[in-house]
Amino acid sequence: MQFIEFLNQRQNIEKTRNFNVFQNYTLDGLKPVFEHIQSSFDQKKPKPIRISVVGTNGKGSTSHYLACLFSKLGHNVGLYTSPHLLTPLERLQLVRKGEPSLPNIADINLCFQNFFFEDLKRYESLSYFEFLTVFAYRFFHEQTLDVEIWEAGLGGRLDATKLVEADYIVLTKIGLDHSEILGNTKEAICLEKLGITSDKTLSLFAFQEEVETLPESFHTRPKKDTVPLHVISVPPKESYLETNFLYAKSIVSNILKEQQTSVSDIPFTSIRKPKGRMEVLSNTPIVVFDPSHNPDAIRTTSHEFAKNHRKFHVVLGSLPDKDLAGILNALPEPNLESLILWEGEGFGRFPAPTVRLHERTIRQSSHPELVPLFQGEIPVLVLGSFRLYGIVANLIQNTIKM
Repeated sequence: MQFIEFLNQRQNIEKTRNFNVFQNYTLDGLKPVFEHIQSSFDQKKPKPIRISVVGTNGKGSTSHYLACLFSKLGHNVGLYTSPHLLTPLERLQLVRKGEPSLPNIADINLCFQNFFFEDLKRYESLSYFEFLTVFAYRFFHEQTLDVEIWEAGLGGRLDATKLVEADYIVLTKIGLDHSEILGNTKEAICLEKLGITSDKTLSLFAFQEEVETLPESFHTRPKKDTVPLHVISVPPKESYLETNFLYAKSIVSNILKEQQTSVSDIPFTSIRKPKGRMEVLSNTPIVVFDPSHNPDAIRTTSHEFAKNHRKFHVVLGSLPDKDLAGILNALPEPNLESLILWEGEGFGRFPAPTVRLHERTIRQSSHPELVPLFQGEIPVLVLGSFRLYGIVANLIQNTIKM
């Protein structure tokens, strides 16, 4: 048995959306597994700097920029993210000289054979995300890294990545998402995210905007008296990616104080955009993909796109558990040439849009229906779910070949 085969046999809550499993969930069963993996570490190797990134919006791009910045300063970096666009190997990237790359599948399988295969019963009860996190913990150790960046899943306090016991916690923007698990207010969600703090945490970083608008969450946060809070102020930028880059830059400068000058010299344009974030999939017509999937993120992304495109189509597909009505209300109606609501298998069915938008709205659920969009001239913005990436990318590639 190889790594991917065993991984695909695990329960994948990202696909089933069966969040009921979290009602009585604890990390008690997973903690001994981490301890077992850690006992196999080569104690002669220096411990890497570990950073946990939690939040609702901007986790993926902030994690990407943190990894690239550290690597541009000469550090070997491991980047653990979720979910993936095309392959689960995207979740265990290695970053060298500012360039993320997928791990070699042969190296992945070798790690699986050497450290997991002979004891598979220990891991059979783990979910997809739990096993990936445990595996990444061991795989990164094999790579002798200087820095590890761990993007949390949907939570914090009960997230599997908490067990890496990061040295630094980075909080991104907070929005209302997964409210049935994390809480019905931004304050409750923020506090749940900050629950990732452990006894080994040295510092917490947060946007000034979050600290000012959610003061109670920071006042009652775990380890408040022993873990200092660093409040980062970032000047407003047209691109949310540049905002997150500057946030990451401030954090790296704080952690690597002796390299502050070198950090400040790294321009935004010197680092590639994270894959799948405002990614240009086609230039004729312009097709841009972003995984924004809650009202705050949809509003930020679509209004950012509208600054450069007076009229454009939106392809919007979201999973059933999202705030579908809130997402629709976040779109910039005057700029929409048409709104294509993608309601294919596994996606949610949107409520009726506003009266003004109703005549420009089309519901679609089969791939051929989308093809004409990618043969026209009007720009297309694709939003709402990571799962749309593969669908759209394949359709564009097939359209080009026709």
